[in-house]
Amino acid sequence: MSADFAPFSERVRACLKAPGRGDETGIAIEADALACPQSGERWPFLDGVPTLFRAPEENGRPVTEKVKEFYEENPFPSYEGLEEFGELVNKGLSNPFSRQLLDAIGYNKLVLECGCGTGQLSHFLQLNNNHVLGIDMSISSLALAVEHKRRNLLARAGFCQMNIFDLAVKDGAFDVVISHGVLHHTFDARRAFAAIARKAKPGGIVLVGLYNSYARIPTWLRAKLIGLLGPRIDYVVRNRIRDVRKAEIWIKDQYYNPHETWHSVDDVLAWFAENDIEFLNCSPAVFDSTTETAEGLFDRCDPGSHYQRIVTQLSWLGTIAREGALFDLVGRRRG
Repeated sequence: MSADFAPFSERVRACLKAPGRGDETGIAIEADALACPQSGERWPFLDGVPTLFRAPEENGRPVTEKVKEFYEENPFPSYEGLEEFGELVNKGLSNPFSRQLLDAIGYNKLVLECGCGTGQLSHFLQLNNNHVLGIDMSISSLALAVEHKRRNLLARAGFCQMNIFDLAVKDGAFDVVISHGVLHHTFDARRAFAAIARKAKPGGIVLVGLYNSYARIPTWLRAKLIGLLGPRIDYVVRNRIRDVRKAEIWIKDQYYNPHETWHSVDDVLAWFAENDIEFLNCSPAVFDSTTETAEGLFDRCDPGSHYQRIVTQLSWLGTIAREGALFDLVGRRRG
């Protein structure tokens, strides 16, 4: 990446540290590498992508390497051809979730997206003068994010290869930390959540999206039939995707991913409690709770009773199950 177009804004660069080292370290940007002045370490860019990646620990390596190989071959989510930033913004504004997320984040915030893939959400969230860091372990995915950044001259979104269990990010650095549809592909989603949650500032927002234990069942059933009936068994392919390559990658991600886990709302509430995160909201909303009437995604709501959450998740079999079965919980880091 050329010196006249920095890979990160200065606000984002100040949040970085050397992987595996303490928050007293920092990162300097060179013409073709990142460097740590304190330790003397240097990380050359890979295919034009900044990297601060540290190899996974031994017990998680088999899953991590399989998933990394999968996304190197299938960068996700794919762009609709040679997509311009204006087109991406229009799509983001027409999507209820991404529009609500941008509205809730507001203006002038520091945002960390863990598992950004090809960077489409990170690019969208730099609107409103927000500064965004998107991290992922797939160089193929990140290369598409960086290409879009450079071609559209987008200064406030930056991208870097990192290990989600060993983030080269200082603790308590970001106003908002997001991981939407990612942690269920790690070898330990609970540990991965703990790793990202501490990167939010005290009082900052943590949003996590996961495959739901109930609503993911129809996808599992379709996976048994897709080889026989073909990709149009999938609702998103039939109704949402126009680009052939994007449809192919969606099918691979949904039905042929080498590793995924499913989680309930109560699973994530337990993670919130373990990491001192106050529950704020759930998307989709919990039946007959204040999440149904909340005006904003970051509004403080009640999570409903255990019974309400069970009924809600059963109802998702008829709604989000057809589009991947992702649900999101939002919390605020105490302190």
